[in-house]
Amino acid sequence: MGAPFIPSLKQVSDASRKLPIPDLWPDDNYVIPIANSQVTRDLKFRKLAFENTDRELCYHWVYEGKITVETQMAS
Repeated sequence: MGAPFIPSLKQVSDASRKLPIPDLWPDDNYVIPIANSQVTRDLKFRKLAFENTDRELCYHWVYEGKITVETQMAS
């Protein structure tokens, strides 16, 4: 068995652009498949309700997994 899949920050950001409008989506979860080294992996997002400043509920998508952050080393 290989190492667990941990998406990059870019992969999560790219996938987030494909999310539907949370208020219009009937389910509390949304899965976006992404390609990773000839294998398709699923990124799972969960819809959460937050209270805004007017005390109204508004919904947002949340990714709750780990991510990898690529940094460049200065030479």
